[in-house]
Amino acid sequence: MKKLGSMACAVFVTVALASAFSQPLSAEVVYHSAAILVPVSGYYNIDLDQDGITDFTLRSALLQDFCQSGDGYVWSLTVTPAVGKAIETAAGRSGSDNASALAQGVPVSSAQNFYASTAMMAELAWGSCGIVTTGQWLNVSSRYLGLKFLGPDQQTHYGWANVSSVAYVDQDGHLQSKTILLGFAYETGPNQQIFTGQISDTR
Repeated sequence: MKKLGSMACAVFVTVALASAFSQPLSAEVVYHSAAILVPVSGYYNIDLDQDGITDFTLRSALLQDFCQSGDGYVWSLTVTPAVGKAIETAAGRSGSDNASALAQGVPVSSAQNFYASTAMMAELAWGSCGIVTTGQWLNVSSRYLGLKFLGPDQQTHYGWANVSSVAYVDQDGHLQSKTILLGFAYETGPNQQIFTGQISDTR
């Protein structure tokens, strides 16, 4: 058998290594369990891929309001994506600023609509002008935000955050509210869909 020269061996090894590193790494779902209370007039920064950089911010805010009949109050729950991130919004409403409250098992992918600024989850206004509600997240248990973000590889990835939200005005006219972040996950494979509630590659 003819032996390869040293130069030929070096070229062969270089090509083999380049070929190996060019193969895509196997994608996987990375899941983080949580039980984090977001207090009224407070917020929580979600670091989806745990790189020390905030990806999305959940905020529960309470403001005093005024209407034609007198004083009132407004409680709101919002989610704000950082630059390069976005929130899934209602189907068929591209550009909508109302975050979708997704059930478990719903795909999050390029087929959905996303909003790249602060998205309304829920709003409750009450006082002299009555009670008004807005958004899909008022008094829901364990629903999911669909998330899109640009990863360190500069490619698009998809994920979800599991949130429960309760807000109502009691008989004394006081706000009773509780928002809990129950967990979040993302797909490491670029441009690959993930299902809400999916915590492993096998769902």
